[in-house]
Amino acid sequence: MKAPKRQLRARLRSDERGLTLVELLVAMTLSLIVLTVAGSFLVSSQRATNTASSVSANTRTAANAMNAVGRLLRAATDNPVPTGDDSQFAFQYASANSVRFFAYVNLESTLSQAVEVQLTLDPARKTLTETKWSGVAVAGNSSYFSFPLGSGPALSAVPTTTRTLASSVVNGSMFVFKDGSGRVLGSPGAPVAPADLPNIRTVTVTVTVGTAVSDPSAVTLVNSASLPNIVMGAP
Repeated sequence: MKAPKRQLRARLRSDERGLTLVELLVAMTLSLIVLTVAGSFLVSSQRATNTASSVSANTRTAANAMNAVGRLLRAATDNPVPTGDDSQFAFQYASANSVRFFAYVNLESTLSQAVEVQLTLDPARKTLTETKWSGVAVAGNSSYFSFPLGSGPALSAVPTTTRTLASSVVNGSMFVFKDGSGRVLGSPGAPVAPADLPNIRTVTVTVTVGTAVSDPSAVTLVNSASLPNIVMGAP
C-alpha cells in the first residue's frame, strides 16, 4: 500500500513543477508570431478599406466634373449678330487650362438661355471652376445677344455666376483642342492662336482627382467632346 502512495505523491510533485523556461519562451514566441500576423492582416485590411473609400470618392468627383464639362462643351455654338455679318465664333479663348465659349442651348432649366461660359483649371489651388456671363438682348431685337469680349484668358466684366465644379484636381493641363482633321491646335505652353479658334471641332478633357498625381487613390478620366452645334466651315 505504501508504494502506490509514494508514486502518487511523486506524480503530484511532478505535476506542480509547471512550465520550464524553454517551454515558456517557445509559447511566447508563438504568441508573438500569431499577434504579428493578425496585426499585419488588420493593418492591410484597414489600408485597403481606406484606399477603396478614397478611390470611390475621387471617382465620383471626377465623374461629376467630367459630366458637367462635357455637357457645357457640347453646348458650344457660334453667336449670331444682328448686322448680318458672320457670327462671333463659339470659342473666344482656348488654352490647356482654360476655355471660354458661347452656348445657346438649355444648360440649367427648361428655358433656352444665351450664355458665355469659361472653364478654368487652377493647378495651384487644384480647383476646376465654371464662370458664366448671361447674354444681354440687343435693343430692338431680342433674338440676338451681346456678351463681354476679350482675347485674353480673363474678362474684366463681372460674371453672372461662378461655381467650383471640382476640387483636388491635380493634373497640370486639362484641355486639348483639335480641328476637323485631328490636328492639335495650341500646346500645353501656348493657347490656341486666334486664327485657329474657329477651327476647333473636338475638345479632349482630362481630369485627375486625388491628393497628387502619384496618389495611389487618384482617379483619371479622359473624354473627347464633339461640338455638334458649331457650323462646319473651316476644317
